[in-house]
Amino acid sequence: MIKVDNISFRGLDFKIVRDDLFPEIGGGNKARKALEYESDALAKGANALITTGGIQSNHCRAIAILCARRGWRCKIVYHGTRERFESEKGNALVVRLCGAETEFVGESEISSAMDNAMLDFRSRGFSPYYVRGGGHDICGGMAYVKAVAELASSGFPAPDYIFHASGTGSTQAGIFVGLEKAGWKNTKVVGISVARNKERGTRVISEFSEKLAEHCGADFDSSKIIFTDKYTCGGYEKYPPELESFVASAAMETGILFDTTYSGKALYGMFGYIAENNLSAARILFWHTGGILNIMA
Repeated sequence: MIKVDNISFRGLDFKIVRDDLFPEIGGGNKARKALEYESDALAKGANALITTGGIQSNHCRAIAILCARRGWRCKIVYHGTRERFESEKGNALVVRLCGAETEFVGESEISSAMDNAMLDFRSRGFSPYYVRGGGHDICGGMAYVKAVAELASSGFPAPDYIFHASGTGSTQAGIFVGLEKAGWKNTKVVGISVARNKERGTRVISEFSEKLAEHCGADFDSSKIIFTDKYTCGGYEKYPPELESFVASAAMETGILFDTTYSGKALYGMFGYIAENNLSAARILFWHTGGILNIMA
């Protein structure tokens, strides 16, 4: 399920992994991860999933679709308002159409709300399965360990750099550990932060990468983790006019859609990072992790 295209944009030739075209439950990295949850939930006899995210979360959309097609119950604890959820299209509309149960709380209340949802499902006779927000757990990370293995086994040559949008850190950890397992030890993976500061982001990715590496028997070297917060543009779902213009230009010149929260911000950051570090001659791979429904929200 790996599709790679050749891209030429603003004088740079590079390759791009098209997880925006991932052929399952709306696409994107969260859809890839959702298949790992599906397998694990089936193995554990679950028939209800509980998770959390923002109003236009790709992750919540993927889990909602997964539950709908399996006939499982689904509960999503949102940090945001019901008014926004009910009024917006994109991922929010898909979740509504899938019939997921929803709850709206402040960020400090998410953990207790999810714990209560687990208890509620059990009291109703269901076997619930807890999915951490953003897929930040072993299943989520293993989805990208396997993706890198698939890419490497396809005969694709090892790039010098892999760039992608880094949020919770599980995708970056998965790619990082996947590179070690695939023997692509000289390939550097650069996470372009969409919100977190460098200190916190690097720490979370390092801690999770260590757990993931231990889980799948890979080497781990925290000094190789690259995470930059120079292109957060003020935080999650925030962006300046120049980023919006950059994303529009990318769509016109390449025919590929990027969003201003994840994939577009990462592409913008990649160009900045390449210019700052004189990497124009390097073999570059950009991993497009965004889902099309998020882009069209």
